[in-house]
Amino acid sequence: MATQDFSQLGGSQDDGKSSYWTKPEGITSLLFIGALGAVGLYYWNVIALFLIEVTKNTLYLGGLLAVLAVVIFLLTSRDVRTAAFFLFKTLMRKITGIIIKLDPIAIMKIYISDLKEKREKMQGQINQLAGQLVKLNKKITENNEMIKQKFAEANKASQLADRPGMRETASLATIEGAGLQEMNEKLLPLQRNIRTVLEFMEKVNKSADYIIKETEIKVKLKEAEYQIVKESSNALRTAISIFKGNPDKKFYFDESMEYIQDDMSRKLGEMKRAMDLSMDFINAVDVQNGILSDKGQALLEAYNKGEFKLIQLDAPAAQPAARPLNPPKDSSYRGLLE
Repeated sequence: MATQDFSQLGGSQDDGKSSYWTKPEGITSLLFIGALGAVGLYYWNVIALFLIEVTKNTLYLGGLLAVLAVVIFLLTSRDVRTAAFFLFKTLMRKITGIIIKLDPIAIMKIYISDLKEKREKMQGQINQLAGQLVKLNKKITENNEMIKQKFAEANKASQLADRPGMRETASLATIEGAGLQEMNEKLLPLQRNIRTVLEFMEKVNKSADYIIKETEIKVKLKEAEYQIVKESSNALRTAISIFKGNPDKKFYFDESMEYIQDDMSRKLGEMKRAMDLSMDFINAVDVQNGILSDKGQALLEAYNKGEFKLIQLDAPAAQPAARPLNPPKDSSYRGLLE
């Protein structure tokens, strides 16, 4: 009996090993991916700009975070704060030194003016304390008068105690007098304290006046000494500059001297060259003068001997030598060979 083949019931082996992309859903996936790629290519410029902007913002954010981290480190670092403090302190000290060097006497006078302003302010406070003390003394005196008056009213009301309401009046007057007395007992230490402070401030005011006057005398003395020292130093510097010379002024002096020397040399050279050039002319003039002098001397001797002939305006003109009309062609060269 033939056996049946059940190996084909679950499908063939080729169907089990087929790829996902060969199946219908795979083809659909490929179409979907292709559509996405086409859309991506179509909108690639927009996507690229978006990615560039995101990258730029990310880098900018990273830079800001780095700067923030550095600032936080500088603010929280104790060493950095200490270094910054000492740097600031050194800078302020340098600036203060420059200001003091500009005019130290003016700085001292400003200090005295500040002391005077503080003294005037303290005097105003002393006047206020004195006014408060006067008010307090007046208040205590008024309270004492009121106490006497209230106790007198209480005594009078006690004498008339049989009348209605007099006991209450006496009791009320006694309470008011006791309250005023208690107020005076509390005001008295305050009055003593104000008086003590006022006496102390009066002493301080006198001491401040003495200190200010003493400081003014010291400043005037220092100003005179400083002025004398400055003038002496300037005089000494002037004396030294005579020997050493001021570098800037000496530079201009040397430059001027060198220019004068060069200019003199150039002008002397021009004069020498002009004299050399004119020497030939002068010699020629001297020779011409000598020739004319000899000729004049000869004419003078001829005149003295009677041999000198003056030019006569009516004298006949000299006849030129007769020349042949047609001279031979070689007549001009005939004498060259003789």
